[in-house]
Amino acid sequence: MEFLKRVLYGAIIGVANIVPGVSGGTMAVILGIYDKLLESISFKNLKQNILFLLPIALGGGTGILALSKAMKFLISTYPIATNFAFMGLILGSIPMIWKRARNPKGETSISPSSILFFVLALAFMLVLAFLEKGSIENAVQTQLTPGLCIHLGLASVASAFAMLLPGISGSFVMLLLGCYSTVITAISDLNIMLLLPVAAGCGVGLLLGALLISKLLKKFPQATYMAILGLIAGSLVSIYPGFVLGAEGIIAVLLLAAFAFISWWFSVRED
Repeated sequence: MEFLKRVLYGAIIGVANIVPGVSGGTMAVILGIYDKLLESISFKNLKQNILFLLPIALGGGTGILALSKAMKFLISTYPIATNFAFMGLILGSIPMIWKRARNPKGETSISPSSILFFVLALAFMLVLAFLEKGSIENAVQTQLTPGLCIHLGLASVASAFAMLLPGISGSFVMLLLGCYSTVITAISDLNIMLLLPVAAGCGVGLLLGALLISKLLKKFPQATYMAILGLIAGSLVSIYPGFVLGAEGIIAVLLLAAFAFISWWFSVRED
């Protein structure tokens, strides 16, 4: 049962990572496995960590392969309702992050330096939202060349690092670096040659990112959680699709409320 639950969690995180503006790291926080996930992406307790990561990786891969086309359809056909559902998930997670930020080591107040990290992270996300509006995608590439291999590899390192940060979308980083369409097309078409440098880059980015963020959470827990809170809150600006009156608008609001409750319920269960 625990194995299947982790497969489902992996699928949710995987699907989130293929939607520009939506953060897989945020989904991991909502599901209550973020800290454990960071700790597991290391060479310590290798056997135990592999047993934890295997179903999550299986679910993530399955979710990406099975639902990439479905998510593209929902985003393009029902953008307001779909994005409001993701916004609900994020809003429902904020009380949990705030609680962690206030009491990482028994503190009862937020330090000025931690507030500064929150403001800087929030400002960073607002800048990313502005960049997203003006981002231009390169043409889809289907043949692997040495230059494209390096481009995809480096972009994947940056994207994987970003996807570990709650609030920052790994696929949005791909979009900014001009290779999102190429990668999502390669996934849909199972273009293995193009996916090899992507997989290698993601592996390097995940390992380096997990080691860095884990150390920050241990040494500066309150400041790190406040920065995570700023990233998550700021991501709402990137995801917000606008609003229209009518049936889709009403459904969007209902979805926001429903998914906010689901997210909050997960955090209550974790506590």
